[in-house]
Amino acid sequence: MKHILRLFTGIFLLLTLTACLAEDYDVGVPTAYIQEVGLTQVELTKANISWSSSSGEEQQKIDNIQEFGLSQNKIFVTPNQKATLGFEENEKNGGDIWTDPEITATLWKNGEQINIELNELLEFQLPANEGNYVLEVNFMNPKNNAQYLGNIVIQKPSKDMTESDGQLPEYSSMEMPSIKKISSGSDNIVFDHSYEQVCWNNCDDIKSHNYSEIHSGNVEIGDQLLINWSKMIPQPSEINLIHIDSKNNKEVIKTESIDITDTTLGIAIDEEKIGSQYAVEFLWKEGNELKGRTMLNFRLE
Repeated sequence: MKHILRLFTGIFLLLTLTACLAEDYDVGVPTAYIQEVGLTQVELTKANISWSSSSGEEQQKIDNIQEFGLSQNKIFVTPNQKATLGFEENEKNGGDIWTDPEITATLWKNGEQINIELNELLEFQLPANEGNYVLEVNFMNPKNNAQYLGNIVIQKPSKDMTESDGQLPEYSSMEMPSIKKISSGSDNIVFDHSYEQVCWNNCDDIKSHNYSEIHSGNVEIGDQLLINWSKMIPQPSEINLIHIDSKNNKEVIKTESIDITDTTLGIAIDEEKIGSQYAVEFLWKEGNELKGRTMLNFRLE
């Protein structure tokens, strides 16, 4: 009799555990986003859906995804812009959608398919060629499939912001660069920093810059900082990453030139970087004449 009771108890516990595991992964269709790295998220539109969960069945069929994609609200980006895909669990369920799904992305333009290479953070780079594209994203697990679309417009920043006399627009009207931290615990947290104007439309007498003391931002080894300047119009002519000796009168240890075509700088945090102070220097030039100079300052702790 005791053996029978133990057998039933074991079966009951196994079924309970199985039910709990099923509940953890049995969730509705996730919400998908595209995010220009460091900037605002834009929700993608559901297209072809075949999904079964505890909240019911969801089926949707779209015959022409390119036509349907182009009918959605436009998402404006710049050539070679870097972006990130993101997914959020369906709020109706308490489970977890990250059960090793297969995620793929494709761009469509005039019937031509352009494959997108995603890295482990679901980051990718948009094409250099301007035009209207349909972004297709597929989220697949062993039982379910969800497809999402976005209407992507790639265009160069408008030059109308630069005045005809060669002057930069008002500093107060310029978009600021952004700096955010990505860590294992949470993503896209605005990182402590300061952003200041060194000179603007009158840089003749500016020879050097004194780096002031700033509040440190907390980081851990393995975190990543993402600095994005894609919304700055006009785009800077030169960008430098400056390593500052925070203990010795703020002297410059090293200056590194940054490729301005990427519009995003990623900094991986290792042991050597913790405790350091940095500045990202943005320069606007007309020929050899310096028209504007700003600094994004941050310190790692």
